Amino acid sequence: MQDLEGAIQTTILDKDGKVITELGGENREMISEQDVPQTLKDAVTSIEDKRFYTHIGIDPIRIAGSFVNNLKSSGARQGGSTITQQLIKLSVFSTKEVDQTYKRKAQEAVLALKIEREFSKEQILTYYLNKVYMSNNVYGFGTASEYYYGKPLNQLSLPQIALLAGMPQAPNSYNPYTNPDNAKYRRDIVLQVMNRDGKITEQELTEAENTPITDGLISHDNEVVADSNDALVFDSLISTVLEEVADKTGLDPYNDGLTIETTVDSGAQRHLYNVLNTRDYINYVNNELQAAAVLLDSQTGEVRAISGGRNQTQLLTFNRATKLNRSTGSTIKPIMDYGPAIEYLDYSTGHTFIDQPTKYSSGKDIYNWDRKYFGAMTMRRALYLSRNTTALQAFREVGNDNITAFLKKLDITVENDGKDYLVESNSINTPVSPLKLAAAFGAFSNYGNYSKPHVVTKITTRDGETFTFDGEQTKAMKDSTAYMITDILKDSFTKGFATDINIPGLPQAGKTGSSNYTEEQLAAMGETGKNIIPDSWMAGYTPNYVATVWVGYDDPYVKGHGVDATEQTYAKKIYYQLMSYISRNTKTADWVQPDSVEAANIEVGTIPLSLPGALTPASSISRELFVKGTIPNSYSTNFGKVIPAPTGVKASYDQLRKELTVNWDPYQVPAGSNEKPVFSLVIGSQELSVTDKTSAIFSNITEPHVTLSMKVTVGKDSSNTKEFELELFTEESSSESSSESESSSSSEQHTPGSSSDTSSSEPAPSQEPNSRPNTPNEDSSPNQHGQ
Repeated sequence: MQDLEGAIQTTILDKDGKVITELGGENREMISEQDVPQTLKDAVTSIEDKRFYTHIGIDPIRIAGSFVNNLKSSGARQGGSTITQQLIKLSVFSTKEVDQTYKRKAQEAVLALKIEREFSKEQILTYYLNKVYMSNNVYGFGTASEYYYGKPLNQLSLPQIALLAGMPQAPNSYNPYTNPDNAKYRRDIVLQVMNRDGKITEQELTEAENTPITDGLISHDNEVVADSNDALVFDSLISTVLEEVADKTGLDPYNDGLTIETTVDSGAQRHLYNVLNTRDYINYVNNELQAAAVLLDSQTGEVRAISGGRNQTQLLTFNRATKLNRSTGSTIKPIMDYGPAIEYLDYSTGHTFIDQPTKYSSGKDIYNWDRKYFGAMTMRRALYLSRNTTALQAFREVGNDNITAFLKKLDITVENDGKDYLVESNSINTPVSPLKLAAAFGAFSNYGNYSKPHVVTKITTRDGETFTFDGEQTKAMKDSTAYMITDILKDSFTKGFATDINIPGLPQAGKTGSSNYTEEQLAAMGETGKNIIPDSWMAGYTPNYVATVWVGYDDPYVKGHGVDATEQTYAKKIYYQLMSYISRNTKTADWVQPDSVEAANIEVGTIPLSLPGALTPASSISRELFVKGTIPNSYSTNFGKVIPAPTGVKASYDQLRKELTVNWDPYQVPAGSNEKPVFSLVIGSQELSVTDKTSAIFSNITEPHVTLSMKVTVGKDSSNTKEFELELFTEESSSESSSESESSSSSEQHTPGSSSDTSSSEPAPSQEPNSRPNTPNEDSSPNQHGQ
């Protein structure tokens, strides 16, 4: 008797085994047989068990029908259960779908026959009506009538009774507050079945179907849930747990008396709640602004903290963390554009993109956020500076098929016009829930291994049966792709748009994002000319954790609901508070470059990508990453080629006049050039430049030891600079002779075309200085990241 009247509580535990909350066996207002109106009896029996009043606890007709279905599906999983048997399952057995075996159904049948002998039909129906879960932590039809309509059952209208009668099959799915379309669909099915069974007329059916689903519903927006400190802190987590339990097992936590072990970090969950719902961390401009956030273990996909909204007053409301369908803006670019470019086209982080005026294939312009264009740039710079034109360029070059395949391995499906396919605007604008976005970024953190996000690790039923759930992990991309994207996204915290939330000592990578209004939308809102956006995002990760945050208004197209400049900083601030908290006591080692990745200097803007030439300035050199085996082997000549240096260089010194004369052989201009050779000579602060000559004279040379530097330029091509160490005279001797030697120094080890000559002429006594070779100086290119 007691089992028939009450539900057994389910206990939910955090990752450390501490109790988060208990579900079931509460918020119930019992009704008696006299409180059940005939319309409710008709509605429930029509939709759940039309022969309830004539069978003996089991229904042979339903059993026969379900038997055929079960043979086809290789198991007793469908149909056959009477209201009496459902009451048995709610009170004694598991409601898990896979437990509906022939043995279990036989046990249910025996108990159903026993109950039918001991209790009347009205008693059995009343027990059932008192026991079922009706969403929003409400049990039984009596409680539901008061909760949803604020009045007893005998005062409800036909469509209101039909709505309640349809809820027990899937209470949360048919919740009229959170899923009104589903609720109306189910209500109308109940009405149609009642009409078919002769319980209501055609006119009553039509009138009831035309009644709005919101008719008579009372608002709970301003009511605060009892014990809200804990209930609301963990509400988004509980809704995620309920969905996952139903998906994996079919068990009913509100009636089956389960112990559910989860992955949540209670401390992080409370901290996230406080960050979103107090002004202790962020001074929110108002209480209407909404937010959603997810924190995952980046190695396992385990949910550590989750919140589906701010300032909730009711339980199991819309969970934005798992259900939000708003544009991610530029946050999608690593996933949609540049990740696939590395994965399928072997692009390097230095691959050249052109940031320039660009149109979609439709002819519509695509703009950067600042309406500026920077020309040729590396993939690295294009991503951390979030250029839209280059993202579209990458999208086109990779192609829809490759991108779709890449997304599929990250469990992301993109719909346009209700169908699964991509359009060009998806390159910078794709709706993805915070939970799915976090899991995708987690694959970048984990060297390309995608971990499906999950919150339930173990379930123990009241009869001791256990179900354990290990994380599901698959290879989504090459480790080279993941590492190279991560290396770029690390720059967001040093050069990009997340420099203000960098956490010293913590290796992290991430991407900001925002969607935009069209000019027409701004005009319709009366907000023309304002710096507002619909959505603001931050997705970031460390080697241990990944977090995503969305900030915006539920209805972004209402005046005053655009996210302004101040509100646009909140997503980053929420991320900062969450990641700082979870990483505070953990020493986090940086990502290790895999063997599949190599590094090399490149000349920025070269097409095809080239290594720096000998004359490439440091400002045009960047240190970039490559998929192993793809480093280019050509050198840039954009800043000129290295041509042969002058030969036959000789120097003579007139001590009396303090003049140093430098001579060299006539220079042979490279074939095909019409330019005259220009010779540049430097001694100390003196610089001489002569055109198409074979000598030059330095005056006022008084030092006994000087260094002569010399090179030749023809057009834009230059030779290496050659240096000569010259001993002009000593204090003991007014002149000294020696054979001349020389050496050249190069700014690049790979410089082609350099030469080293020694004059064969014998110097005249007391006139030619002693030249000593200078040790070659091999100056490697500076190591730079990006621009």
